[in-house]
This record gives sequence, structure tokens and C-alpha cells, in this order.
Amino acid sequence: MDPISGGLVGIIGLVIFIATVVSIVRNPNHGAVGKLIWILVAFFLNLLGSILWLIFGRGRVRN
Repeated sequence: MDPISGGLVGIIGLVIFIATVVSIVRNPNHGAVGKLIWILVAFFLNLLGSILWLIFGRGRVRN
């Protein structure tokens, strides 16, 4: 893989990770420990962690 396309993939991954972290921090359904755990999952599992957050972590706010 040439350096330009490899760099582009890295930038896209970084943008997805940042968007995931912002979503986790803004979510009212989890406390500080839960948010920290989700951020660690997203960090260590990269794209899979972001997908897991979207499927299982976001949840709905209960009134």
C-alpha cells in the first residue's frame, strides 16, 4: 500500500474514533465508569468498537 492511501485510511479511522468518543461522552445513559469502559472498547477494538457502540451502547433515554 502506498503511503498516501495508508495515511488516508488512518485519517478516516481517527475521524470515526473521535465521532464515537463524542457520542459516548454526550450520551446520558451511562455514568462516568460506563463511558470510560466504552471509550476503551472503542480505542482498543478500533472500527469494531465503534460499531459495537452504535449497536449496543447508545440505547434510548428513558423518561
